[in-house]
Amino acid sequence: MSGRTVIVTGASSGIGEATARAFGRAGDRVVIAARRAELLERVAADLPESLVVPADLTRSDDIARLVEVTLKRYATVDVLVNNAGVAHYDWLEGLTEEEILNDIHVNLIAPVLLTRAVLPTMQARQRGVIINVNSVAGKIATPTMSIYNATKFGLDGFTECMRRELGPQGIHVCGVYPLGVDTPGFGGKRRVNMGITTPPWLRLSADEVARAIVSLADRPRARRVMPGFFGAVIATNALAPWIVDRFTMRAARRARRGER
Repeated sequence: MSGRTVIVTGASSGIGEATARAFGRAGDRVVIAARRAELLERVAADLPESLVVPADLTRSDDIARLVEVTLKRYATVDVLVNNAGVAHYDWLEGLTEEEILNDIHVNLIAPVLLTRAVLPTMQARQRGVIINVNSVAGKIATPTMSIYNATKFGLDGFTECMRRELGPQGIHVCGVYPLGVDTPGFGGKRRVNMGITTPPWLRLSADEVARAIVSLADRPRARRVMPGFFGAVIATNALAPWIVDRFTMRAARRARRGER
């Protein structure tokens, strides 16, 4: 499909930038949002009919303005991609209140408020697609990722509820759950070495995730786990959590000993 109006958050780098470019190549009008206007302008230079909207997603008035400006220019929103994300990886006691609140605002509250903001235009036309960029971290929790896990688990529940709430109105709500992605621009800070990393052969590129997002917009479905076979690991964590507990607790003990 083409000719849609698509909002992509966190579009100045990484998955968001790749997604904006992928929708642009498909012939869609892309509204790109992030904090840094100069980075957005760089992306927009290659996207005909794109609209740059600098926005701080921790501010509810910026979220409202993003949707208002989009509707003023294009009159509708066909696809919303809630992609923006941040993370601080540390033991819970090592996180500041400011870091905790910021991560919750960007990763969870912003997608909720943006979804609410685009609903009137989608409900009026009885169609639309909302894609929440989640993570395997929204299905499997790992030490030092407590707040990131909390926000992504929350986003997973929100996605599931919205799919069931909005589906009867013709609005599709989808989730994409990548494992490890090479995204240099991702706003994460890792202070503790858990010794758990995604092997290079399992790491995804931002372009691969972007293609999956555009595919969901074209042919919506409930969720897309990347790589697909990792769905078995998610199922193991849900059905036999003690197996994953044993592995992650051992890693946590090693990390604590290493600090001492």
